[in-house]
Amino acid sequence: MPMTGLPSLIEQRWQDDVLVLRLSLDPDLPWFRGHFPGAPLLPGVVQVHWAMHYGRQLPGLVGEFGGMSQLKFQRPLRPGQECELHLCWLADKGQLVFSYRLGDEVASSGRVKLCP
Repeated sequence: MPMTGLPSLIEQRWQDDVLVLRLSLDPDLPWFRGHFPGAPLLPGVVQVHWAMHYGRQLPGLVGEFGGMSQLKFQRPLRPGQECELHLCWLADKGQLVFSYRLGDEVASSGRVKLCP
């Protein structure tokens, strides 16, 4: 089990100004234990935490968590799946925009406001 509680990073690439990470949701991640036994899924708070963690790689991203908006959970993220995390820093708004995707479908998305 990963000591950090992070998924396995399979690939990282840039699409214009969007950082795209392909992640493997290892079944042994601690976040799956106890979160709906029999039908585990990745908690939304963990998805936001991972977006913040990986978002720190974006040029110019600064500040601390200051709130969320437009948060939508449309498809569950389950153990053993691969997903893509798309990250974009909107410096003029102080917002980190993220979306998790399963193939062509958006699983979840939102915006995190960062405060200096």
